[in-house]
Amino acid sequence: MIQRLLVLAAVAISAGCAGDRARPHADGVARAALVHPGFDWRTEEAAGVHLHYLPGTWAATHAPELARDAAAALRYDLALADLSRPSQPVELFLVSSREQARQLAGRGTMGTAVPGELTTVYVADPTKRLAFRHEIMHALTLLQWGTQRTGSWLQEGVATWAGGSCHGHSVDEVAAGFLRDGTLPPLDSLAAHFWETDELHGYFTAASTVAYLARTQGPHAVRYLWMTVPAPGEHPLGANGAAIEAAWRRHLATVPPARIDPERLRRHGCEAP
Repeated sequence: MIQRLLVLAAVAISAGCAGDRARPHADGVARAALVHPGFDWRTEEAAGVHLHYLPGTWAATHAPELARDAAAALRYDLALADLSRPSQPVELFLVSSREQARQLAGRGTMGTAVPGELTTVYVADPTKRLAFRHEIMHALTLLQWGTQRTGSWLQEGVATWAGGSCHGHSVDEVAAGFLRDGTLPPLDSLAAHFWETDELHGYFTAASTVAYLARTQGPHAVRYLWMTVPAPGEHPLGANGAAIEAAWRRHLATVPPARIDPERLRRHGCEAP
């Protein structure tokens, strides 16, 4: 019994030392990341966010500014989609490589939101502005609205809608460029083959559709679509979807069209500093 108590005490002391570097504010992936071997976290706090970064990195020299940017992104996303402010902070982890991201989140992408918890992981690249709005929106909607039931096109469309303009062009302007070029995907095809559609057309077409739905019917319509199980063969926008899609296309015909340079997007993301 005494030996067991000594072991427990040693574990508690070890946890306390790790907490001095970065207090374990959350459960799940966030808690595991904070005590992951080889990661000596520091933490910057802002309204509603805990931004965790590694000493000696680019993120370390910009931590206060990045934490403020993340807090602003959280406020924006909550207002945009009419979401409830969470009682717990969003945990953001900034690493320096895709391999480090894979160790923490299981995926080596530039940005990852963990389903079911307010945790996001980013590869902090000084040539790109971190996609806080995009990934925080993923985390918020997956937690508050649940796992989306109408396809990946809607999940990515909502997050890209939150991301806003790209290279100075709105999502509607980019989609209007597709319409002008004759490459705007029909929504039934987009929903059925989202991951086979090139990223530029897939993400921006979905985002423009979501933006139109929210603008004309309110954010609650986006939430309803997210949480409603479509009937077999039903239009991706629901029972009246064909009419909504036609109205959206008519709207795009009135929008000045724009093009995004895919190579610039690949190198610098949508928001180069």
